[in-house]
Amino acid sequence: MSNCDIISVRKRLYARGSNMSGQKVEIKVDVKKLNVFVILKEDDISEGDIIGALKSSGIKTGIMYEKIKNIVKKPIKGEPLLVAQGIPAVDGKDATVDYKLTGEVKERRPVILDDGSVNYKDVRSYNVVSKGDVLAIKQPLTNGKPGMDVFGNEIPAKDGKDVKIVEGKNTKLVENGMKLVASVDGIPILHDNMIEVNELFETKGDVDYSTGNIEFPGNIHVKGNVKPTFIVRAEKSVKIDGIIEAATVLSGENIECLGVKGRSKGVVSAKGDVHAKFLENANVECKGSVYIDGSIVNSTVHAGKMIKVEGRTGEVISSNLIAGVAVIVKQLGAEMSSTTHVEVGMDPEFREKVNELSAKIYIDKENLKKVSRLMKALEDLKKKKGGVLPPDKEETYNKLKKTRYALYEKVSEMLVEAKAYQEKLQKSSTDGYVRVTSKVYSGIEIKIGDQRLLINKDMGPSEFKSINGEISVIPYVV
Repeated sequence: MSNCDIISVRKRLYARGSNMSGQKVEIKVDVKKLNVFVILKEDDISEGDIIGALKSSGIKTGIMYEKIKNIVKKPIKGEPLLVAQGIPAVDGKDATVDYKLTGEVKERRPVILDDGSVNYKDVRSYNVVSKGDVLAIKQPLTNGKPGMDVFGNEIPAKDGKDVKIVEGKNTKLVENGMKLVASVDGIPILHDNMIEVNELFETKGDVDYSTGNIEFPGNIHVKGNVKPTFIVRAEKSVKIDGIIEAATVLSGENIECLGVKGRSKGVVSAKGDVHAKFLENANVECKGSVYIDGSIVNSTVHAGKMIKVEGRTGEVISSNLIAGVAVIVKQLGAEMSSTTHVEVGMDPEFREKVNELSAKIYIDKENLKKVSRLMKALEDLKKKKGGVLPPDKEETYNKLKKTRYALYEKVSEMLVEAKAYQEKLQKSSTDGYVRVTSKVYSGIEIKIGDQRLLINKDMGPSEFKSINGEISVIPYVV
């Protein structure tokens, strides 16, 4: 123990009796006033000698009586022996923020499928959070706890410093500011001690093996092409600066791209609208409208509302178009091309429901026939048995009876639904139309509702409508 660490508090302690001049103990206190030491000068020492010296030196706190007893039993001269301790102050801890998600890129690993093969396309390289996910948790500050030195003086303590969680974009504080949660689905990004959730997933190049398939709960922006057989799926909109090449792109809202080269593979599907410069060997479907600023060639296009083909060419060649309301093009067909089919007046999704309903009605009617035949056989058996069936046959007959009633009910309901669909079909057929603003080539088949028309000669600007149950051709004035 160095001299700079200990303050010497020398007190003369005279033993009882004749030896009144000899110093028996020396008291020393460290610079922080938290530890007291005694140095024995003689072997003949008592507890009272040490305690008296401590009190004479002003020591009030933390006197270690048990230790003093042991020192008296086994005295050690000339060495500092701890005999009293103060209580150190404990400073409070600062508040901290534990960030649960940082948006850092995860280690990219190919996905191993159930059959043991490896899918190098389903490679995830980003974190995604859902609305309500916890992004950060605040650990509160703690207050300091004062101490006391050996002289009985209070030692002040510092309280911890507070810190606040900062709300970033698309986040919100809950539980009195103690937690930060995502207010939307997206990618969490941490910067400057603040988390924000980005609803846009952006790739700077192509969607290929370097990115893997992309599935995102927000918007997706691809600044390149989508390469063959890859998949891009967004719950919101998809924007692709390049071309969709024999790939699948699915959107909960709209899709915008330079064009689609489908190679008769993949599909482009949106719950909103689809915008592109061209479609080539593509399969496109949407619940809204399809807008093409160029041409559609060898493609199948289904739209719940409208298909509109404009631009310099505005042509549709060797394709199948189905729209709920209208098809508007500049040129329909071409010289020496295969037949183009155009259908309006029925939402493709609506037509699918009608076909599904018709199939169900047919199946249930066939089941009714089978049930009726079985019941007739049991009824004939009952007559032969004198009006009484065996218990197991009677049970079967009752079950068939219940089944027939349930099928009758189901078919009746579906027939009512089918009639309502037919009425809607009739109305949509009246509203549907096909408009060609430049030229119609022969060989085009047009269907409006349940009426068909095969164009057997070239025409100029024309509009096709259902009037009085027939498709009428009306010259269109540009």
